[in-house]
Amino acid sequence: MDLKILHPVESSEKNYKWKDKLNGLTGHLSCRFLEWSAWYNMDIPQRLLGHYRLYKLFKTENDPATANGVAIPLAYIVSYRASHGVKYALSSIMASIYYIFTFGKRYSPLQIEGINRLLVTDKAVILQEFLQDADKDFAQALSNAVAQIGSPYFVDKANNRLTFIQQNKNEYNHHFNEYNTVQPAINGVKGKEKGVFSKKQLLILFDLLSENGAIDKIDYSKPNRFESIASMLQAVSGKSKDSILEQLKDTRSDGLYSFQCM
Repeated sequence: MDLKILHPVESSEKNYKWKDKLNGLTGHLSCRFLEWSAWYNMDIPQRLLGHYRLYKLFKTENDPATANGVAIPLAYIVSYRASHGVKYALSSIMASIYYIFTFGKRYSPLQIEGINRLLVTDKAVILQEFLQDADKDFAQALSNAVAQIGSPYFVDKANNRLTFIQQNKNEYNHHFNEYNTVQPAINGVKGKEKGVFSKKQLLILFDLLSENGAIDKIDYSKPNRFESIASMLQAVSGKSKDSILEQLKDTRSDGLYSFQCM
């Protein structure tokens, strides 16, 4: 990896020897120390480098076979998110101390920490794409991620959620690609397509995604919103709007996780 891409200004008057030395560390203790000392919060490219370093360690320490079907980049983000609240609190304390002793100056790492909080929650899709692409071409993946973070849409929560939904749909379609064929009805008995989510399974998927804040939870107590929800689910799944509306009404009366014993 060419660490020169992390130099803010390339000039003979600038000495990045120590910056490159610290950014080149890849050991477990070294990266953990740099993370908790806020070294990776100096600027956005360095924050992304920090995620890449920690992600590489996460991959070596966690067997993909035990990920229960969750993509490793997403598993890393969920794991990182668990401790991020503590890091943000520490940065807030440091910012207060810095503000007092410098007579009103801003603590820049807190600003990057704020961006990072979005990056591991509402904008996790950007970080996930970066981690997936970084092994192939780190410079290009970094450039793409920095551009997305710098765009006006970075603070557009709704836009990101639709992208996150579409990405998850594409991942599931890829995972079930070899089985994703329509099964003919036998003796007039209806059944779901093999390898394709039924309408109820789709609602369960959305319910699980809402648990980590990726999307808004469907409120079944407000049937007046079913029309717009059905339109959105139709765009995602390709199933008919009327059948989705029927499933939403059934779920409202019977519950999402109800089942019938055969």
